[in-house]
Amino acid sequence: MSRFRTIPPLLVAALTGVVILGSPSQADAGFKLTLSDGTTSTVIEDNKAGDVAGPAGLITFIGKVGIFDFQVTTGSSNAPGTESLAQLTINNLSIATQGFVGTKNLTITLEDTGFKSPDEGLLTSQLSTTMLPSGSSVTYQSYVDGQAGKLLTLNSVGGVSDSQAISAKTNPYTLKSVTSYTIQGLGENTALALQSTGISAVTAPAPAGLVLVASGVPFLGLATWFRRRGNPLPVA
Repeated sequence: MSRFRTIPPLLVAALTGVVILGSPSQADAGFKLTLSDGTTSTVIEDNKAGDVAGPAGLITFIGKVGIFDFQVTTGSSNAPGTESLAQLTINNLSIATQGFVGTKNLTITLEDTGFKSPDEGLLTSQLSTTMLPSGSSVTYQSYVDGQAGKLLTLNSVGGVSDSQAISAKTNPYTLKSVTSYTIQGLGENTALALQSTGISAVTAPAPAGLVLVASGVPFLGLATWFRRRGNPLPVA
């Protein structure tokens, strides 16, 4: 029989504090976290009931949704964003449940409607997991104003990412992430634990001048190599 330990309160506070120290300082009123097992749904808005974190732009939930015990789940937003970065991060530091037979689903949605910049560039999605029960899977997908990024999937501990060009349809715009677990029960009198992190980020495209400079670096290196050999750089 597999077992897990409940995270001590002091450790919960420490983990939450780490996230707080690294989190953005501002969030829009439209920042919220939704947890659903398909039957029961819980919605936590920034700095409202259910949010045990203090700073704006950070939502931390500790509690139960159906049979799932959320010991620490934290979402952060840097809305309205900076000139170069808009980002949502969801850290499921500890989700546990007692044993069951069959398959259970759990969906965690994090969204903020208050992003203003950058409103075009590269949408990057990242998913990693450090604890996933045997036979289970987790998916992660980012959305910008309803435009979906690539669906990322993991069936075991590991990480995956993807990037694509994106342009928001509105300003302010909505950035959203959806983490979906499909959990295979291992029978009665067992215990299961989940841990994962998802990041959805919009980054501004590099300035044209910077791209030109970067593209010239290999040629500068080639010219140096020819000079050191005492040969002139060939001319096309």
